[in-house]
Amino acid sequence: MQLRNVTQALRNRDWSSVAMEILIVVVGVIIALQVSNWNEERKEAQRAEGYLLRMQNELRADAARLATMTRLWQAVNAEGRAALAHAEKGTLHEGSAWKTLRAYYQASQIWPYRMDDTTIQELRASGEFGLIRDPELRALISHHYAGNAGGAIEEVLGVVPAYREQVRGMTPWAIQEYLWANCYASASESQELVDCPSPVSEAEALAVLEEFRTSPSLLRHLRFWIATNGLAITLSAGLQREAGELADIIEQRER
Repeated sequence: MQLRNVTQALRNRDWSSVAMEILIVVVGVIIALQVSNWNEERKEAQRAEGYLLRMQNELRADAARLATMTRLWQAVNAEGRAALAHAEKGTLHEGSAWKTLRAYYQASQIWPYRMDDTTIQELRASGEFGLIRDPELRALISHHYAGNAGGAIEEVLGVVPAYREQVRGMTPWAIQEYLWANCYASASESQELVDCPSPVSEAEALAVLEEFRTSPSLLRHLRFWIATNGLAITLSAGLQREAGELADIIEQRER
């Protein structure tokens, strides 16, 4: 609005012109506010999409990592059951004292899980969780990161089991060195138990097994650890499925 136009209209008492000029100003302000709001909403939507894309990638990576970890947990569980069969019944794993000794030791392997929750933590810390406008999606995300099996897996596998400490304290050091060099493989994203021949005679292996079997505390700790490990395997299956489903929901929302 030009000031001289209003001034002239007032001098001439041209009220319709004054009203028109004021209306033009009001409409201009409203339009400017609407454009500003639209721009802000567009920026917020872009930030929300960026967060969701990152979360989707984290979920898929987390599910894949859990699958890899679960394979080790399952292998450890199988070794633990072989060790239990000997501790409780005297059964040698596949008729071999060495394979039974190895089973006792490999049953002590651990791979703690930590959920990748970087994006949700950032959203909450910045107070921008509300950028995700869909309340149902927010609820699903909140449940996955706060009310699911992930926390339980972290808890049950987050403590070094007493069995691990005890069996490693009872295993001769030369055998431990051999096991690490020949019966275990690891990379940045994987761990694997490897079949390996015996470095000792059956008689030597049997002597170590006798010490294992006559230790009542070792058997108690082994039972507890294998039960805990089995729980983690069960929880992992549900968590992998949930992470994949949530990633799919987010991906469909982006289309």
